[in-house]
Amino acid sequence: MSADAPRTPARARLRLGELSIEGRSRAGEETWFRVHPPGLAFDAGRGAHEVAGARDLFLTHGHLDHALGVPWVLSQRTLHHRDATRVVCPRAITAELGSWLEGAARLEGVAYRFEIVGLEPGERLAVGRDLEIEAFATEHVRPSLGYHLLRRRRRLRADLAGLSGREIAGLRARGLPVEEEREEVWLSYCGDTGAGVFDLAPRLAESRVLMIECTFLGNAMRGRETLYGHLHLADLVERRDRLAGHEWIVLHHLSRRHCAAQLRAEVERSLPELASRIRILGEEEERT
Repeated sequence: MSADAPRTPARARLRLGELSIEGRSRAGEETWFRVHPPGLAFDAGRGAHEVAGARDLFLTHGHLDHALGVPWVLSQRTLHHRDATRVVCPRAITAELGSWLEGAARLEGVAYRFEIVGLEPGERLAVGRDLEIEAFATEHVRPSLGYHLLRRRRRLRADLAGLSGREIAGLRARGLPVEEEREEVWLSYCGDTGAGVFDLAPRLAESRVLMIECTFLGNAMRGRETLYGHLHLADLVERRDRLAGHEWIVLHHLSRRHCAAQLRAEVERSLPELASRIRILGEEEERT
């Protein structure tokens, strides 16, 4: 496959443990993802029916390869009488986003039903039973956020380890608490970001599934990541120790200069200890 004319990737579908992820991401073209559970969307691309199925849309920033589809999604949800949409975004862009969406609604002559929620890093929103989204800071050329999907889980209290089931049942029957609650970072979605995200968002290291961009490859592209607020594969190689704890790493947002097969070859060469846990968006489609 020519590096000058990579195939446009189709919608990818990934099953990573209990999470199902579908989406499409190519730098400068479009990026969107739908994540089940809980069924929310990260970014809107140029508009996709999968995103229109989500009540909650988390927008990382205002570049149109990520945001152009927002009014189309609202139009579709209005057309099909869906519930009002919650559009979550960096607080710094709420005014511009609101003006744009109101203009699109006037152009169509319809009333979109939506709410814009602006977040700052560290703020949270509930998205389901025992599920929350927490915003975190990313490093890009425009105001931007990433999002942690947090899950609360219950487990046997550590001090009760070793007790028999009968003893635990007895404690429960007496009304004593036998479980403790803990919070885990189930998934982290970075959107567009430079390497500074690893210092800005230290909880990335805790995520079971890390969705992170990898826009550039090769020595000829070194330096462009800093200019445009993106990541080069070399940035990930330099931080390989910070990636060691993830069950899965999903690389997306590859430049049109490259194809997924090239990225896979570089991953196998530069990150062999992580290669089996790295999924590259669009890789399956290139093989077919």
